[in-house]
Amino acid sequence: MPRALVIGGSVGGLMAANLLRSIGWDVTIFERATGDLSTRGAGIGASHELVDVMQRIGARFDASAGVANSSYVWMERDGSIAFEYKRSNISSAWQRVYRPLRDVTPDTIYRQAMNLFRIEQNDGSVTALFSDGSRESGDLLVASDGLLSTVREQFLPDVAPRYANYVAWRGIAQERDVPQWARQAIAGRVVNCFPEGEQVLTMAVPGSDEDIRPGHRRFYIIWYRPADPEQLNALCTGIDGKHYDQSIPPPLIRPQFTDALRAQAEKSLPPAAAEVLKASPLYLLQAINDMESPQMTFGRVAIMGDAAFVARPHSAAGVTKAALDAKCLADELQRCGDDVFEALAAYNDQRLEFGRALVSHARYLGAYIEGQTKPVSERSERERKRDPKQIITDYGAPHLLHDVQIEET
Repeated sequence: MPRALVIGGSVGGLMAANLLRSIGWDVTIFERATGDLSTRGAGIGASHELVDVMQRIGARFDASAGVANSSYVWMERDGSIAFEYKRSNISSAWQRVYRPLRDVTPDTIYRQAMNLFRIEQNDGSVTALFSDGSRESGDLLVASDGLLSTVREQFLPDVAPRYANYVAWRGIAQERDVPQWARQAIAGRVVNCFPEGEQVLTMAVPGSDEDIRPGHRRFYIIWYRPADPEQLNALCTGIDGKHYDQSIPPPLIRPQFTDALRAQAEKSLPPAAAEVLKASPLYLLQAINDMESPQMTFGRVAIMGDAAFVARPHSAAGVTKAALDAKCLADELQRCGDDVFEALAAYNDQRLEFGRALVSHARYLGAYIEGQTKPVSERSERERKRDPKQIITDYGAPHLLHDVQIEET
């Protein structure tokens, strides 16, 4: 029985491991963290492709157990609707994917506190060396170890996340803390707002324990705002005086920034969106990055998910992309009769094109916000002009880029 080593035990690694097990592979997962990971992550969209992969694995996942939205709208500052685009969307939660995947994964193959040091390989096998001195060998190594992938760093040391010169402020409020009139203005829609040089989205999402009953849900808001590297440095310096790279623990964000955020919401956001922001007890600050790898396979090693490509959140497709990466890898290994090299060559060709297209599409969706930190004379056409109707129509990854045409950026 061929053996696979999976580096990273979050959703991508769990999907890859279970799909490989389903086609007869012996698999061990190595996760650097300890404890339950189910509190990580935020909201996700429940795509048909994600549901299909979950069903194939045998992980319980009911896409209907999310909050349904029937349209994406552009809401003006006065609360009026300037444009409505009919598109169904189910807002679910990251832990609704992670928990079922973890439940179907035997504890005997899931090893935590395993910090990968480096990889060695030859024609016959690949070996993972860990910081505790242990070594594990197999026929294939799958890296699903995220944005700061140790595996990618070894094989592609010059590939790193690129800061896009804007940040996302995220908040989540209990439904009971949002006025009834504001709930009614948002519920059933993905509401987009376009302050000058910025973008805001807000919507209803499942409540604690994934409760979707009216009155028990939550309201989520994400506010994209320009910030050059100097401004980002200030935002990521906490009340403890320490600097945090790219993000900062919410309780450590300096009050001057959150106070300013709430004050600006009152001035520039529609009243319903401002109410969601005000009702959020904490704010999560995230620097927006993207990244693309020139290849996804290295001998007996495959990288997938955020280890290979990071698309900005506008694509709303990170979990689905990981699922499709894992599915493609398993399908090619099965098709090739477990000929690792032939399978990985096919996997690389297919998923490389998709990853590039997704990153490019997300850059297009965020170009106007990114351009705000540049002199006007240096901005591209997309950085100078924005068509909110087109952005709303193109938001996410419409039908997951089935035509896969790379946008010019």
